Amino acid sequence: MRKRLAALLLAMTTAGVCVPATTSAAASEEEAQAARRVRVSATVGWQNTGVWIERGDVYSVAYLGGRWTVDETNFPYVTAGGYGWGTDRRIYQGCKIRDDRTYGTLLGKVSGGAFTLGRYKKYRAGGSGWLRLRINDADRCLGDNDGSVLVSVRILRHAGDDATTPTTGTTGTTGTTDRRRAGRAARPRDGATPPR
Repeated sequence: MRKRLAALLLAMTTAGVCVPATTSAAASEEEAQAARRVRVSATVGWQNTGVWIERGDVYSVAYLGGRWTVDETNFPYVTAGGYGWGTDRRIYQGCKIRDDRTYGTLLGKVSGGAFTLGRYKKYRAGGSGWLRLRINDADRCLGDNDGSVLVSVRILRHAGDDATTPTTGTTGTTGTTDRRRAGRAARPRDGATPPR
């Protein structure tokens, strides 16, 4: 990694490109690990992101792009925010994971029940586990689904870190934002690997 970065810096310098004096391999590596991009399919149930969440961590999931549908023949493709309530009412109502949200909404799960993510959410984890994502459509109803969405998962503050900036989760609890240790987002602290 350092050899590639040094070669890149040398090539940029000889080409007359300005490079900030503070660029370092460690800083670049930390920035690259700050967020994990995950593609979530509409045709598969719960999908492991490979991101380990500890109880008390503050993390975000942000929609980056892509579209999906719960019925490729009869309904349009939508973002991770799901269908509007008018369209939702026209879809058969026996297949939702969360009845209080529209079909097509991005859902998450760490431990316990499913929670709503949509296009962007910031949460404080109530339990520990692998972050899993899916479309709001039950497993038995995935056969007519199509598409996928791309999201970014970021640990904003690990449990036990010093507080810096207050944030509010959907449960009304207060957390903090600290990006210094975001690189730990993709692995559990005990070294275990994500289940397949």
